[in-house]
Amino acid sequence: MADQSDIAEVIKNIQADVTAIVRGELELAKAELMPQAKAAGIGAGLFTVAAVVGLTGLTVLLLGLAFWLSLGFQVWFQLELLAALAWGFAVMAVLFFLVAGAIALVGKNQLKFTGVTQAAASTEATVAAVKTAVEKGKDDVAALSLTGRRPELEP
Repeated sequence: MADQSDIAEVIKNIQADVTAIVRGELELAKAELMPQAKAAGIGAGLFTVAAVVGLTGLTVLLLGLAFWLSLGFQVWFQLELLAALAWGFAVMAVLFFLVAGAIALVGKNQLKFTGVTQAAASTEATVAAVKTAVEKGKDDVAALSLTGRRPELEP
């Protein structure tokens, strides 16, 4: 029968190994995700700056176009000034929404992640290795308990 101190030592070693493996997997996942998170943050920041600057410039331009279009509505359709202004600014508001939607789509494309492929593959390999080791350990224990001899000492 196996000595209790040997079993306790083996269990402590297994716990230490599992802890080291888990820490290693977490570090690998973190190392793999950090560049992606950084790129996503930069993309989101640039998306925000582009949206603010672009919409400010568009606002000035489209306000001028709205007044010009309002004057056109007044001449083309013989509308009163207030009705012509309402139609001109309504058309420009629709254009604002279209531009904002286009910018949002470009920003959305910048926020894509690929996942943790290396960490997942490494974790699967680790799980397979641990399963193999557990099966070998079970076989060794079964052989030891049946023969009363240690398997590594057999020819």
